[in-house]
Amino acid sequence: MARGKLYLVPVPIGNFADITYRAIEVLKYVDLILAEDTRISGILLAEFGIETSLLSYHQHNEQSRVEQIITKLESGKNIALISDAGMPCISDPGSIIVKSLLDKNIEIVTLPGANAALTCLAGSGLNTDYFTFFGFLPVKGKERSEQLKKIANHDYSIILYEAPHRILRTLEDLIEQGLGKRRIVVGRELTKKYENYVRDTVENVCQHYKQEENPRGEFVLVLEGKAEFLAGNDQAQAELEEKIEQQAIVDLKQLLNGEMKMKSAVDYLSDKYKINKNKLYQLALEFKEK
Repeated sequence: MARGKLYLVPVPIGNFADITYRAIEVLKYVDLILAEDTRISGILLAEFGIETSLLSYHQHNEQSRVEQIITKLESGKNIALISDAGMPCISDPGSIIVKSLLDKNIEIVTLPGANAALTCLAGSGLNTDYFTFFGFLPVKGKERSEQLKKIANHDYSIILYEAPHRILRTLEDLIEQGLGKRRIVVGRELTKKYENYVRDTVENVCQHYKQEENPRGEFVLVLEGKAEFLAGNDQAQAELEEKIEQQAIVDLKQLLNGEMKMKSAVDYLSDKYKINKNKLYQLALEFKEK
């Protein structure tokens, strides 16, 4: 018996009309649908007269379902995987089963469709040529701090997902990272009845949501990258260059005091900070004279 296939089927992120004809056909054709929440998916399937059986597949049982799914696929059953909204595997369950099936050479068919991150990015007005999807930030601790630092130093557009009870905290954390002047676009309830976008600097958007007693809805944030911000902000560029130069001076003093040869210290710091060697040589000579 031929093996079955796993279909990754994106579903609407809010507006049922955004489902594709192909998605409906596949969901009617397969023998089983894996759903993140069978109650939520049941409403969608009923809307389009899809009577295929559902099996729960979520972050808490994802690993334990793998062997059961593989057995069904190897017996010739075709299975679809959907999430509550949008594309499976993108900040939703799916990556574990996909990796497991690829290891066993079981075919996976991915359908195109709705995605909140790309929807917001396309309407953001920020850099769409280069961007990075960070998904949901870690809730707390060292992992969150490290991720925020990566975001602060990332050159291109950053896409984040955020829950309503954490939107203010995330905006405040971005401000603490020195990103208050960066442009940001926040899309809320995308494709739904109360969809709206807020486009401004991080600090102004933070003030905007502070005026709401309890911000509600699902949020997508598109943050301006460092390179784009500096390219359009001469003052910020000058401040950054001055900051880098000051750090290079501190490092130069430490290296020379540690008996590192002048040429080696200058070569190292010039490469590290992209500063003119002649300028560093002059500073090094002044230190030696003192």
